[in-house]
Amino acid sequence: MNFGLNSSITYSNGSDIFSTIQNYMNMNTTELNKVCKARTNFYHCLGHSHFTCMNLHTRLQSNNTDSSNGFDYVRTFRSLEWICGGGLRDANNQFTSFGSFSNSTVYQGCMTSFNQTATTSNFCSSVQATGNCLSSANSNSTGQAAAGRFGCESFRYTFNKACPGLQC
Repeated sequence: MNFGLNSSITYSNGSDIFSTIQNYMNMNTTELNKVCKARTNFYHCLGHSHFTCMNLHTRLQSNNTDSSNGFDYVRTFRSLEWICGGGLRDANNQFTSFGSFSNSTVYQGCMTSFNQTATTSNFCSSVQATGNCLSSANSNSTGQAAAGRFGCESFRYTFNKACPGLQC
């Protein structure tokens, strides 16, 4: 599954990759499971270079990637590691809200706040604050604490290498 992306797409097109994969994941659990299978195949294809390729610092230091595309590339695949691994059961159980949540005003508010406030000097505290925001937003929109944990963990996991010790 190539998600409809043409072969010229690279890590420097992280925002396009994020949007395309997010659209598939928002469809239904069948597509979510297809995305997870494709992520596993991608992981195996990269082999030992996977962790270097998914390192936020590596992507941001690349001359070919602006910070937004680098962030979105890493966010896409690191969050898929959580969603398709430890979070898969939660993702499938929460699907009715999961599918539309990333398009909600409250989700966009959490992400906008992160994008506007995160700097190198407060990056990890911004990740923690955004995880807390997503937790509250998810649990409030569904009335389920597990949805809050899912919202926080899927974001926190993206940065657990750069910001060890963050918790949901």
